[in-house]
Amino acid sequence: MRKLTLLSLCACLIALPVAAQEVEMTTLAPPDNFSGGARDNGIGPDLWRGTSADMARRIIPLIGQKPLTPAGRRLALRVLSTGANAPEGAGDDLALAAARGQALLLLGDPAAANASVERIPGLAANQALAGVAAETALLTGDDARACAIGNALTEGRGDRYWLQLRAFCQIEAGEPDAARLSLTLANETSTDRTVTRLMTALMVGGDPGEGAYDSGLQVALSRRLGLPPPPAKSGQDPEVPSPELLATDPLKAARLFVQAGDLDQAVIIRQALVLGETSGLQALDLDLLDALIAAASGQAPASVQDALMVRAVNGGARSPAVPAALYLSALGAPMDGEARNAFSRMDVGKSAITPAQRMSLDLAAEAGLKGETALLVLSLLTEAGASGPTPADRAAFIRALRRAGLEEDARALAVEGLMALSAR
Repeated sequence: MRKLTLLSLCACLIALPVAAQEVEMTTLAPPDNFSGGARDNGIGPDLWRGTSADMARRIIPLIGQKPLTPAGRRLALRVLSTGANAPEGAGDDLALAAARGQALLLLGDPAAANASVERIPGLAANQALAGVAAETALLTGDDARACAIGNALTEGRGDRYWLQLRAFCQIEAGEPDAARLSLTLANETSTDRTVTRLMTALMVGGDPGEGAYDSGLQVALSRRLGLPPPPAKSGQDPEVPSPELLATDPLKAARLFVQAGDLDQAVIIRQALVLGETSGLQALDLDLLDALIAAASGQAPASVQDALMVRAVNGGARSPAVPAALYLSALGAPMDGEARNAFSRMDVGKSAITPAQRMSLDLAAEAGLKGETALLVLSLLTEAGASGPTPADRAAFIRALRRAGLEEDARALAVEGLMALSAR
């Protein structure tokens, strides 16, 4: 075979068609009112591609208004804190941008709320948007920025909130007489007794009473008065098993390790449970633990599903193996023909969502519309409340999120459901 010289090799490269050397360029949409984000959640800049703008306007203002399960709250935070261009036709919708920021505030993430609104132009011209920005500033300790936002506001300056904020800022500026006037004006329509109590103590001294933390302004006043913060809310972060729990209830400790994301520890405990003699341990307990580990890892082997199906068939409709198998199936665990036949005759409980809602969810997931699928799931989780959805509906949400490309959130919903089953 004739060897190519350096000169002939260069000639061959030069002779390549120009089209083959061209680099494909992707045109990115210019930033809009949804482009600000607190963090990269791995969802991607196409989050809202194909999502109905009207659906976003209908659902986003509802998020955070009612309690969500931990997995639902996590999904809401991941989606709403991601910086991505808005649904088509909503890029300049200030009211929708404000609703997104307000939802993040209600979900307890003021830093994400601030990141969602801080770079939006014309902030001072929209009272709702300015309110979110001022609240996030107060909650994160940037009182000077909150005062600057209030001073720059061009609409609604006579509303109670802005008069209260003005009074606080006037106290900070050493203008007590002006602060008293602003507070008096704020209380003319309706009295906010908590803010009045704290602000009066700040102006004239005396016992301020207990701190208050229901709003950014209350937090700022309580902080300025040196009042102790409230105890941390439970249930926000996964419980970490204690050594005592590991010794007294290793099965529960293994479940909590899964919930906390430490699958290696859960697997080690699972192996120890099989090798040792644990009082009261049943085969179903291990099967449910295997399902929990499989759901958290994203790897649901047929062996785990087969074991659940055996328990489901033998245990009847009330067996926790039935919804457990349902959740793994929604995550994509394989079933053979015999298992599918048995499963088709099982009672998985009633659904609380309408056929139209289920079809809308299926269509959005099938089209790979991450944002729209997430919004539909969140609206239905909001309706379900803190107790969570029925097993049938949870499985539908898990499957839709997985098909839409939100696998991390699908696994979190499955783990949450399996933890509830294990606690029975």
